[in-house]
Amino acid sequence: MNRDTSEVIFKPRPLSRFKRKRVLYIPLDTPLNSIHTVLKQRSIREKRELFGHLFLLPNTVVLSMCIGAPLAVIGLERCIASGAEEILILGFCGALDARTKIGDAVIITRASSEEGTSQHYYPRKRVFRPSACLTKELELTLERTKLPHVSGATVSTDAPFRETQSWLARNRAKGVRYVDMEASAVFALADFHNIEAAALMLVSDNLSDDTHEVQITHKALLTNIEKYFFPFLE
Repeated sequence: MNRDTSEVIFKPRPLSRFKRKRVLYIPLDTPLNSIHTVLKQRSIREKRELFGHLFLLPNTVVLSMCIGAPLAVIGLERCIASGAEEILILGFCGALDARTKIGDAVIITRASSEEGTSQHYYPRKRVFRPSACLTKELELTLERTKLPHVSGATVSTDAPFRETQSWLARNRAKGVRYVDMEASAVFALADFHNIEAAALMLVSDNLSDDTHEVQITHKALLTNIEKYFFPFLE
């Protein structure tokens, strides 16, 4: 049963022509527009909203180009109001572990919240987990297609330019290996509405003790976008 929202003043409106049970949330594309090119080819219809770009596929709705927890939740609230019951994040993350390579695929097992959105759903909670059944389905899908992957914890932040050396050390000490901007808020939202959520991310940048190297056009990353993400865009 969904949480009581009777006191909410500003309620999300359904998206009348974009109703599907599953939502793929893709926060951003590469500078080459490799994901959007495929979405435009495969979509039944598309629509730009203030919170992001919507694509309707035969079996799913794609919400894209809405970076960060606030925009993610605004768009996903509209999708949930339209009947969405599952959210799968296909996103990108930074690696806090020097052993991680660009393009590596990661299934997120938990997300620590350093964003300001999830606290409006759970004021005293700071760690959120994906749903077990959808995560297992994701794992089985990758295993069935023989696509290698790892599992790990992420920290979701609103302020990537405040990733300091002390911040890095603190998160490494907690066993956090990745950083993103949306996962904890999406998991909180899904839990609040009693729906499923999981996350598959590709490593797009590396954070060391003194540098942050972004490689969003790296050949390995572009190759793995096609291998890992495109099969979900059916």
